[in-house]
Amino acid sequence: MSDHAAIYLRLSRDDGGLESESISSQRMLLLQYAEAHGIHVSAEFIDDGISGSRWDRDGFQQMLQAIEDGWIGTVLVKDLSRLSRDYIRTGELLERWFPGHGARLIAVNDGVDTGNSADRNDYTAIRAVMDDWYARDISRKVRAAIYARQKAGICTAAALPYGYQRTDGQICIHKPQAAVVRSIFRRYIEGETIAAIAVQLTSARILPPRKKSGHWSDTTVRRILMNKAYNGELMLHTTERCSYKCGKRITLPQHLAICCPVPSIIPNDIFDTAQFRLKSNAHQKTSSHWLSGRVRCSICGSNMLVSKERGDYRLICGNRKRGMCCPNPSLLVSALLNELQIALKAAGIMLPDAALPLLITQLHISPDEILADLRYALPSDCGSV
Repeated sequence: MSDHAAIYLRLSRDDGGLESESISSQRMLLLQYAEAHGIHVSAEFIDDGISGSRWDRDGFQQMLQAIEDGWIGTVLVKDLSRLSRDYIRTGELLERWFPGHGARLIAVNDGVDTGNSADRNDYTAIRAVMDDWYARDISRKVRAAIYARQKAGICTAAALPYGYQRTDGQICIHKPQAAVVRSIFRRYIEGETIAAIAVQLTSARILPPRKKSGHWSDTTVRRILMNKAYNGELMLHTTERCSYKCGKRITLPQHLAICCPVPSIIPNDIFDTAQFRLKSNAHQKTSSHWLSGRVRCSICGSNMLVSKERGDYRLICGNRKRGMCCPNPSLLVSALLNELQIALKAAGIMLPDAALPLLITQLHISPDEILADLRYALPSDCGSV
């Protein structure tokens, strides 16, 4: 184990701005402890303004890497909550990770030192659970406060929809962006397709919402057409995180959404006409075919989309559909499945079409060949047809 030690400092908004929890106070405490116990501190790692329930903290990950590289053998923290507020991960670090890497952890205020077997270390698990409970409680209180502000008519959205801006705390119309929104609605109700609108906006070099690539996608245009904010109703509380430990968000039932009035950009008649056309053209529906998301164009790399035309399913390159001139032609799904069955039979495998979703994970299609990525190994090379 290396003789070099490091101190780890963390502060987040959960700490309520207490001076005793500040980075400078933590540093002073740990350096005084190290000096009193003859520990040589040669590095420090800091995460300022980051919750202890997160694992992807830069300073924290750098500290773990330094231990793995072998140049740090001891880590000092003010208390276990600085290390993590997730009791499962805290236990993993103390019971497995640090011992497994021959490293020593000292939590000064908690009296924890993995370098000795003192009885007071037996209470570490209880402390970790209390730290986790504190993070859970803070998350619950923050969500309740945000929900109360929303119900009081206060917009809590971190980012406003394209076409709006905040001025002196008020939500106002962003005139240049609003002109683009009006153009999108006008052209759509006049008969232009979403794909054609996206291509025109990209060609005109109009910067899309929150993207620096300059490329407008069908999805971006469709979301603008469907957004009630442009009709004066900014909907809040439409999604929620699964838990305070998970970044994944779930869509909430519509009756839980909260309407925050904003200046209208699109008149009622135009907005309603656009919604009617969206429903008539089934733009809000996604294909349920098992090939959806599994087929890529071998020429340009775009996903190939599954569409239903006159009762038949057809595959078409996404870029070609958006008017980007990909030369890969469309292909009937029935013809594709027939070619796949011919290749499988040649390999001595007889499968019904219903079993193909279990076998095929990805397809790459060009005018000359079809390449298939298979979930299971076949007795002979039939990866291409």
